[in-house]
Amino acid sequence: MDMNSFIFNLGKSVIQVHINNLLSHRAILRTAERRVIEEVQRAYANVPYYRQKYDDYGVDIKSIKNLADLQKLPVITKDEIREHFPAEIVSRHYDIDQCHYSATTGSTGRSLPFIFSQSTFAFYIATGVRLYTMIGYRPWHKMVYIKYTPINYPRLGPFFRTEHIPSTIAVDEQIAMLRKAKPDLLIGYASLILEIAMRMTPEDLTHIRPKFIGLNSELSTKDERELIAQVFNCPVYDEYSTEETWMVASQCKQGNYHVFIDNVWVEYLDQDGQPVKPGEEGEIYLTTSRSPAMPFIRYRIGDLGRESSQTCTCGLPYPLIEEFNGRADDSFILPSGKYLSSLKILNTFTKNIKKYLHLMEEFKVIQEEPGLVVIKFVKGKEYQEQQLSELVDALKEVLGEPVTIRVDFVDEIKTNSIKRKAIESRVGKKQVG
Repeated sequence: MDMNSFIFNLGKSVIQVHINNLLSHRAILRTAERRVIEEVQRAYANVPYYRQKYDDYGVDIKSIKNLADLQKLPVITKDEIREHFPAEIVSRHYDIDQCHYSATTGSTGRSLPFIFSQSTFAFYIATGVRLYTMIGYRPWHKMVYIKYTPINYPRLGPFFRTEHIPSTIAVDEQIAMLRKAKPDLLIGYASLILEIAMRMTPEDLTHIRPKFIGLNSELSTKDERELIAQVFNCPVYDEYSTEETWMVASQCKQGNYHVFIDNVWVEYLDQDGQPVKPGEEGEIYLTTSRSPAMPFIRYRIGDLGRESSQTCTCGLPYPLIEEFNGRADDSFILPSGKYLSSLKILNTFTKNIKKYLHLMEEFKVIQEEPGLVVIKFVKGKEYQEQQLSELVDALKEVLGEPVTIRVDFVDEIKTNSIKRKAIESRVGKKQVG
């Protein structure tokens, strides 16, 4: 990565997203429409799979002129992207070796590789900066984030200080690191921050005194956010994002979720693929407007949500989403009776997938009994037994108690629902103790 070029693009993007905050709803909608249509046109011209898919579907690409015309396009799924990556789903104008290259398990447990151009990656980080300036973050504040792997955030002298805490280590270790880090802004998974909050001692709270907390990557309830806010005596805000498209929506200071249409367009569709009315539940489909190297167009993520027709008094020009559902994995109940967050288990797999992108195609982790965990495992094209052993050892460390781990190799993992749980516990409280 050319760091000077990246910092320039980041600075430009940070300015741009904050200017967008000042636009009218009509202006931001008009700009979003233009960028989305441009993304569709580029995808047809430069991405082999989109061109083939649209031709097979009988799409007249010249007829795609506004957001309503997106209905003329077929949707795309994670399976399609996975199957055609990288040769047919990456723009022919980009060299993946020069791009930001990553993978995610999401909440479905299937490995999905993807790339961003460096300018897109800079814009995505800028949307994160905006997300936090919305709630009071300033460049001189220290950001500490709990995540499975560190992100290469650039630091400019005393500004934009960041520190990473691994999400897979024990809670006591996370608290010890937080005591040393002394964050102004604490960012992390809802279940992990909640677990940390519940373990806080009065002594811990004299050292850990964040000004605000941001939750991401999984659903959180109002009660959970209020509990965390009460423990840390600071406001707590929630965001909705995916690793492959980044920021989708986030709460403002009024507590409403704003959809960032300058980054991604959101559709809410019924089972027949038709738009639902505001207030009605629909399945969420995303279309990127800033990812020419690997666009996601009418991308099915499997979550459910309700579009809002209301406006917010905070003054931001972005539309609102009433609520979203999904990503509801299970926590494990260990033989001792302790709970283990599903995110710690999922993050163990995600960290391994980022290291060995093609070790597995799909997985599911099931707690059959307090002392028995079964991994249903679909081998990837570069599967190696040693790498799987490394994953199992990492999972044993996260579990932290004598638990048998069995790996069952399967050809596929079937599901009858929109959202398949990657982490599932079949253990009830009565079985423990």
